[in-house]
Amino acid sequence: MIQQDKHFHMSGNYELNSSSQKTSGRLVIQAAVEMAKSEFENPKSIKALDIACGPGNLTIEFLHALENSFHDAKIDLAGLDYSEMNVQRLIKNSGGKIKGIISSFYNLPAETKGQNIIISNEGLHWQPPYKMSKMYYSFLDIAEKEKYELYALQNLEIALKNIFESLQESGIAVLQFGHQGSVQKHWDVIYSVFNEHPFKEYMDKINIPLYYLSVEHIYNALLKAGFTKENIVINAFEQDLAEDTPAAVTNLHRAVSQAGYSRVLPADILEAFYKRMEEKLNDIDIDAFRKNQWHRTLIKLKKE
Repeated sequence: MIQQDKHFHMSGNYELNSSSQKTSGRLVIQAAVEMAKSEFENPKSIKALDIACGPGNLTIEFLHALENSFHDAKIDLAGLDYSEMNVQRLIKNSGGKIKGIISSFYNLPAETKGQNIIISNEGLHWQPPYKMSKMYYSFLDIAEKEKYELYALQNLEIALKNIFESLQESGIAVLQFGHQGSVQKHWDVIYSVFNEHPFKEYMDKINIPLYYLSVEHIYNALLKAGFTKENIVINAFEQDLAEDTPAAVTNLHRAVSQAGYSRVLPADILEAFYKRMEEKLNDIDIDAFRKNQWHRTLIKLKKE
């Protein structure tokens, strides 16, 4: 397995162009608060962690939800992300009320131990930097795809084990990330653009380190991490893209990809790429394209 040297960072404008991420994130927050109310009786303090927090907009919403639900508890909330830029934005935008931790969920630092609550939204399907023969795993041949799936499964097991070990006894976690088939039509459009001139010459330099595992693989990884079957609840469902115009869909992909693509594509070619993507989206039925694109996996866990 050949790894790239750099992570595939989100762009700085991700928070402004990610309505779908906010929709799922609010489901996570609601589920975590409801579960905490059920599991914790008049806590004096709550230690909580948002893993893969990004720029922290949802982490701040989570803080407010905890404060509104547990008036007498001291809330010790931290957001963890591998991007220093994101962590600094979180600290600044929260007025210093939320601690920032710069780290990967594949190697959690000691300060993440002892959590009462862990949440994560749209993060755990991201893999470490990885070099593959196609830009995205769904376009690999069968043999290479099977190797990548095994790699991704091993990585998920590591991340979930880290989460298990970071929870206190009776601690809870609510996680949301994609499962098999998520946003495939989105990547089909992107792949078709990259197969056109002048973008094709750059395609072999682009790798998107994502993988959407099956729900069965996710469940087995949770068991392997240490969670018992009595304490695992998985709700797998589908949602439409919240972005409802070709421009909005393009801007979502721009926000996810621009920092990574800009390391490979010249600025003028990159702008032409996003323009061509929007043109392709304008030529299709956008409502049909948006239908059931997200394959969500909302997971509720307890450590005993």
